[in-house]
Amino acid sequence: MKRHFLIAAVFALLVLSGETAGQGIKGREIFGVRIGAVGSSMELDEAFGRGSELELFFVEGLTSRFGIGASLSGHDFGKSKDMGTNIEWTGLPDPVDVMILSATVTLFGRQPITERWSGCAEAGGGLYTTTASIPIGAFTEGRITKNQGGIFFGAGVSYRLLDSGLAVDLAGKFHYVFSGSDYRQALYVYTGEETVHFYQITLGMTLFTGKR
Repeated sequence: MKRHFLIAAVFALLVLSGETAGQGIKGREIFGVRIGAVGSSMELDEAFGRGSELELFFVEGLTSRFGIGASLSGHDFGKSKDMGTNIEWTGLPDPVDVMILSATVTLFGRQPITERWSGCAEAGGGLYTTTASIPIGAFTEGRITKNQGGIFFGAGVSYRLLDSGLAVDLAGKFHYVFSGSDYRQALYVYTGEETVHFYQITLGMTLFTGKR
């Protein structure tokens, strides 16, 4: 709940705060790439631990502070640590490698804080594809893929490096995936939960098109 309140508070700040002349995003496009780490809820963390994150995103500015966008992300949780579940699910003791690919749409808000610093918040949802790679030999592996819906909330800060529109940002997102209770779904098998959540912490580069 505290996380939800924080995201809501950031959006409220964006809505209620005044205009900052010349620093809006209306009519501008934002392109970015983020890399970082991914962590998870207690059950998922016990089964896999922390992993890596790669995100590509795009935002189209509709007003001075708000835009809509899309992102494509790879959330790599790595290899499972629970040998008992490995054997129960696959019949083999070898670890299962799990990655989630997400394709999401977002409502994006941005508010300049100073001449170069800005705060941002975003929320949305989309498709989360879980792929479990199961080793079945020395050089081969099988894959089980399941698609589920999910939602996310996020916030971050950015620092403009160049007047041309290049910036660096630090961002965090919380994802909630409705994984269901299908026994072919790796998230359900390793957590016993029909809904799992995880978070990402990333450092990225963004490019703004158009004039400030």
